[in-house]
Amino acid sequence: MKYVQVFVISLVLIFSACNSSKTDTLPEKVLGKLKVGFDIDDTVLFSRDNFLVAPHMSDDPDHLDYAWVNTHDSLHSVLIQPVADLIGFFKSHGHEVYFITARPGINGATLARHLSRELGFKVEKNIDLFFSPKRKDPKTGVKYTTKHEVIAQLGLHIFYGDADNDMVAACVAGVRGVRIVRDPRSVESYSSNYFGDTRSESGPDKPYKEADYQRFLTQGVGPYGETIFPIYQLSPNPSELSVPEK
Repeated sequence: MKYVQVFVISLVLIFSACNSSKTDTLPEKVLGKLKVGFDIDDTVLFSRDNFLVAPHMSDDPDHLDYAWVNTHDSLHSVLIQPVADLIGFFKSHGHEVYFITARPGINGATLARHLSRELGFKVEKNIDLFFSPKRKDPKTGVKYTTKHEVIAQLGLHIFYGDADNDMVAACVAGVRGVRIVRDPRSVESYSSNYFGDTRSESGPDKPYKEADYQRFLTQGVGPYGETIFPIYQLSPNPSELSVPEK
């Protein structure tokens, strides 16, 4: 009986030691890896000038020579540094970063090389840079986004973009959409979506005024209720907003 008691006590001591050892060597809590997507134009690059000087292949303002556009960002586009810093944060913490643009993919490898140089890590076409041009409805002729297809295929958790269709694509794909605030020079100069030209006459396609623009910035919520990532310093005077210099 005495030997049985000694044996039981020995087992208790051994198990106690093992449990104590396991407690002392428990690994730190590991955070999940995110898959994060970014639009390109007016999100990662201030590319307004690249589009304004691009060759137009017809009177249609949307019918641009994208083969030219994709090879001239180094001359006419500027990296939006606060977004680049955000991308660097995700990369440095082990998360996966992807880029999805509505540009056609012709000469897309050139854009990938430009992003690689600007962001400091390798970006490759069809690996982490995807071209997802809009499709045209054959009956109505209306163009619609296809980014949601890529977002879903990649299994993204968050998608950052400046445009209405970026938010719609994220919503359709079932992921968190975060709107990047456009450079005010883009707001005033081109594209009817988002706030449009806030200094033009009001109309169905241009419902917002400068005061609305500032209100959205201040409240941090976009027109669809999505989170806004303000990348420009707020100022009572819109002309004093901090924007990338050309």
